[in-house]
Amino acid sequence: MSADDARLACLAGLKEMGRARLSAMLAHHTPEEAMEVVRGERPASGPIAHLLVSNQKVRDEWRAGAARRPEAWYSEALERSETRVLRPADPDYPPQLCPDPERPELLFVRGDMSCLRQRRVGVVGTRNATHQGRLAARRIGRELADDGVVVVSGLALGVDGAAHEGALSSAGGHPVAVVGSGPDVPYPKRHRGLWDLVIERGVLISEWPPGTPPDAFRFPKRNRILAALSEALVVVESRKRG
Repeated sequence: MSADDARLACLAGLKEMGRARLSAMLAHHTPEEAMEVVRGERPASGPIAHLLVSNQKVRDEWRAGAARRPEAWYSEALERSETRVLRPADPDYPPQLCPDPERPELLFVRGDMSCLRQRRVGVVGTRNATHQGRLAARRIGRELADDGVVVVSGLALGVDGAAHEGALSSAGGHPVAVVGSGPDVPYPKRHRGLWDLVIERGVLISEWPPGTPPDAFRFPKRNRILAALSEALVVVESRKRG
């Protein structure tokens, strides 16, 4: 874990940052320079310069956020959770995401990224799954893993968790989980043990840094990554709206 990793995590954890602003910031500044911009110690370049001149709310929020959770906080959190920080130029960054112009600027990962070199099938569905739906998801997860196929899901309640349970019941199961909170914030809490098993046997991926709580607006972004990493997608059970 490098000093830049902690800086990148700090930048990603700022309110009012978002993917597009983070990408614009890092296109014109090194991580060290970007933190100086956030703290008001250096003038910004590129589109961020105009943003900070015209939007005092963003300027104030970034400074307050960097003071509230500084680089040292993220350095400890990354080390404690054994979380790696990946950028698109890194060799382990998933090539499946690279063609997307809105790909995540950063990924926070725990586990073995080599799982993504195998065949991959996403298994998803409702959190309010029926008993039959959960049984079907476990069976599909187990059978895919038995055949050497990586199960990609979201570790949520219902279908997602059942699919990962099925994959982990196979000796050949090396699942991939894409989550909507920080990689050290299990959600739901009852899945903490399942998170640990996925990290031990496969890999857990998040677009958000350690300490980030779950939030409803993050789940559509998580689903976009999940779908992009999957060669095929199986919807086991869903409401019409889902």
